[in-house]
Amino acid sequence: MMRSIVHIPMMALLMSPLGPAAHAFSIPDPVQTVDAGDETPESRGVARTLVVAHLVDWARANRDPAALLIAARMLAEVPMRAGPDGDAGLEPVLAPYALRQEAAALGDARLELDDTVVTGSRLRSVQPPAEAVEPPPPPITAPAPPPRPITPPPPPAVPMPISPPAPIAGVVASPFGVGPISTVKRLNSRETWSFVVDARGAQLLRVAAIGDGDTNIDLIVRDERGQILCADGFDDHYPSCTLKPPAATRLRVNVVNRGDVWTKVQILSN
Repeated sequence: MMRSIVHIPMMALLMSPLGPAAHAFSIPDPVQTVDAGDETPESRGVARTLVVAHLVDWARANRDPAALLIAARMLAEVPMRAGPDGDAGLEPVLAPYALRQEAAALGDARLELDDTVVTGSRLRSVQPPAEAVEPPPPPITAPAPPPRPITPPPPPAVPMPISPPAPIAGVVASPFGVGPISTVKRLNSRETWSFVVDARGAQLLRVAAIGDGDTNIDLIVRDERGQILCADGFDDHYPSCTLKPPAATRLRVNVVNRGDVWTKVQILSN
């Protein structure tokens, strides 16, 4: 289920019991909804990836390989555009091929566990060896024919030119358009990474940060004056913010690692 995001005035934050030093948190509002007409294909791609993150968490908690395969199928429909500021050498937190490999490994582990429950041992039952039987005498074979003359090899084929790689990874055609922008970052303990978004006026903007699960991740969106427009500080590792600025504006997005260890985060935006 997607979280609804409430616009929080600065005065309300200063008057809250947490005080100005505490970081802001989203307030659930079951009445507030997003108009389907405001969605773009790319913003739906961010929402789909968030659903996959929730499903993957459930599958891992319940050790369900079938659920991981469903998550992989859902994610495979969403193309991703690599962000320019990602850290080199880092794989995405969520990727279809990785989820399929995890499902296969989890399925093998469950088969081993089922075998342990049935037989009472991790070792499979071994049948006693059969009685030794003398092998039959080798058959009499005819002499080998004379070798054929060696023919020269054919001339080498001319290699075909290699086509350049596609600039966008993912599916060729998708209901999610060209897909969200995906940036993978490594955040040290208590580190904050920020970036600027030039949002279009009267158009939905959805931003999400999906961590690897080692720590809690917070997401904060501020306007040019520094006022907090959206903050998701729930105790999880996949915060999100959805906004619709009335006019074109520049926003600053902060991604915060609240944990004591480093973590990998995949930031998505449309």
